[in-house]
Amino acid sequence: MGGTTPTSPPGSDSSLSDEFSKATLGPFTSPRWSDLPIDILLSILQCLELPQARAFASVCTTWRAATTAAGVPLSSTPWIMSWGNYLEEIQLCDRGSSAVTCNLYHPVAVDRSYGVSFPKGCFVTCFGASHGWLILANNLSNLVLYNPVTLAMITLPPVTDFACVEAIYGIGGNLEHYGLGTSGARYEANCLGIWFYQKAVLSCSPSKGQSKWQVASTLIGRDMYLDCVYHKGRFYAVTLHEMVEKWDLDGANGPTREVVVAAREGPPGCILARHLVSTPWGDLLQVRAVLAVGYPDGIAFKVYKVDPDAFKMVVQENLVGVVIPKWDH
Repeated sequence: MGGTTPTSPPGSDSSLSDEFSKATLGPFTSPRWSDLPIDILLSILQCLELPQARAFASVCTTWRAATTAAGVPLSSTPWIMSWGNYLEEIQLCDRGSSAVTCNLYHPVAVDRSYGVSFPKGCFVTCFGASHGWLILANNLSNLVLYNPVTLAMITLPPVTDFACVEAIYGIGGNLEHYGLGTSGARYEANCLGIWFYQKAVLSCSPSKGQSKWQVASTLIGRDMYLDCVYHKGRFYAVTLHEMVEKWDLDGANGPTREVVVAAREGPPGCILARHLVSTPWGDLLQVRAVLAVGYPDGIAFKVYKVDPDAFKMVVQENLVGVVIPKWDH
């Protein structure tokens, strides 16, 4: 009844735990997680994906020092995302049928990378990154915003909000296809978004807003949009025929469009791509990729400064500090 607390029988979990503690802690009477050796902390970090590695840094100053030594990004350092390994996986199974893991690579220390996992059905392909958020197409061809650090996800309005897209359901009531336009063409539910969207750009960190898409512009003819960017409070878009537009989406009467650079007449020539770049020093650049004999891979890059106020572009001959990476994925 009364008296001393009975000791645990030999072989019990409690006694084993006590023996393990004595063997591992040695003379330490008040063990702390911050006392773990740096090599053990670095080994743990190698097993973590980016969100968990950043959370690792918030435990204590010692663990934060370990994450710094391991090169874990703790600020808004730009990273390069690749899903080449995912492209190989989807050849063996249905696209979007399982969770996806992509890799983030440091733009300078190319041997440094981290895995980022996405929820099942969330990732089919990626169309942009802004303010720490990725803009993805899910397995229903709808756009979603995903923060790979906080793991927050925001679902955007469905693709069927566009008048040209019609949902087609099967016998069981499940979405099977999308019909596009009046041609009667059908696309599998998880494939339409791969080419329907070209690029997505955010003007700021996202918050709850409108629940419907608003179509600002539809090009008529053979021209097509190639890129867009948010620059000094306005959206800019460039087309295959070199037209540059400036858009104000916050006008009292809805979106307003201004042509900054007129489209070229005739065929576009040997243009492979056009990109718009908002530089840290405040310039808006257009980067062209063109076919060129005598250049590596037969591709040359030409850089122009877009002057929205003068409605013109100026060739940049001696441009320092702009990197134009070429990637397979």
